[in-house]
Amino acid sequence: MPVLRALVTGAEGFVGHHLVRHLIDSGDRVLGTVGPGGVPPGEFDATFVDVAVADEIAAAVSTFRPEVIFHLAARTFVPDARRNPGETLGVNVMGAVNVLEAAVAMAAPPRVILVSSAEVYGIVAEDDLPVGEETPLAPANPYAASKAAMEMAARSYESIESIVVRPFNHTGPGQSPLFVCSDFAQQVAQIEAGAREAVIHVGNLDAERDFCDVRDVVRAYRDLAVGGTAGAVYNVASGRSRSIRSMLDALVDLSHVEVRVEVEENRLRPSDLPRIAGDASRLRNDVGWEPRIPFETTLSDLLDGWRAMVAVEVQP
Repeated sequence: MPVLRALVTGAEGFVGHHLVRHLIDSGDRVLGTVGPGGVPPGEFDATFVDVAVADEIAAAVSTFRPEVIFHLAARTFVPDARRNPGETLGVNVMGAVNVLEAAVAMAAPPRVILVSSAEVYGIVAEDDLPVGEETPLAPANPYAASKAAMEMAARSYESIESIVVRPFNHTGPGQSPLFVCSDFAQQVAQIEAGAREAVIHVGNLDAERDFCDVRDVVRAYRDLAVGGTAGAVYNVASGRSRSIRSMLDALVDLSHVEVRVEVEENRLRPSDLPRIAGDASRLRNDVGWEPRIPFETTLSDLLDGWRAMVAVEVQP
């Protein structure tokens, strides 16, 4: 594959950090942007940029002159989006518009990979699974609405090459405990270390989601930057669904701790889908992408990451 000159917005985030690492491992030249209050990881060149401020992202793009921009910077936690819909829409829509404006202003506009979300599909009937890219959008929360609006805005920039990716659920080492797999892994690691009672607090365990390893997801992003079709939309998905209960059971089995499970009402989301699975055949056909990392390995690496963090927290 060719060497890329890549700018990654939101490089300090969970996915951004993994993407930058993958790009560097691929031999690419990378500049990451770090949002307000963010902390540069120290492993790559970074600059502080608020993507909601047009002049800041324009300056970063014109100075670095990337061949491709991976736009990841966004508000991503659905409950926060419900509490602050205006802020979510402002950052997620105008941030993307500012990136696109910065790209179109360049003499040689870079290709732009816009990270959307499978949340844009909303509630999908069982008979319509797995979800393909032609499924009508029906966003059911402010976060999903912001990503659908971002996609609509991108369509008006016909003079630059942009690609929209719709990742389904993904997890892996370094994910915030705001998200379900990492939440469970943190609790298991804390129980192992004697830092909390042997009770795991959960929400809806019966929901089924399509999970990939974040390291497979970022590989898809780079593959599309090189070989994807401009103007196309791509699902990033495993094609199968897993129950939240099965992931909790797998993490507990990895630790062999005895736990009690308690459901907490505040962890139950009002729009939980019973089941979702994505069709990534377009991604597979266009660039040959397939998930490579067994999900058992994903969960093991996630748990090991939390074990290391908890060990630091509890040491005398």
